[in-house]
Amino acid sequence: MTDSAVQRLALPNGLTILLKEIHTAPIISQWIWYRVGSRDETSGRTGISHWTEHMQFKGTPRFPARVLDRQIARDGGIWNAFTFLDWTTYYETMPAEKIGIALELEADRMVNSLFLEDEESGTHGDYCRAPGQRK
Repeated sequence: MTDSAVQRLALPNGLTILLKEIHTAPIISQWIWYRVGSRDETSGRTGISHWTEHMQFKGTPRFPARVLDRQIARDGGIWNAFTFLDWTTYYETMPAEKIGIALELEADRMVNSLFLEDEESGTHGDYCRAPGQRK
């Protein structure tokens, strides 16, 4: 079996797409990497990158909270995210025929995420505090 080479595409908005086709299983795994992480935070505001990552899972007007999780799980997939020093990554892995859903959910979430005040105050303190500081 030979795998295809990595294809690189650059969109007019600056988004770079790397595509690697591997036909060993009928799944897609889509990963979106943003060049922002904890090193971009300022003193006294540490944890904001991780907090923002978590807020991205709170829903949008089109896909309210928990609908996103149920949609991915119902279609046999998983999704998650993680933040590091200089990047934040969001990903979905699911059956290949569901790639449209994965792309729709990701695009909507990145533009229309709801940062509701009651949820912001409830989660902000869990991620944004000085090292060793307790609740």
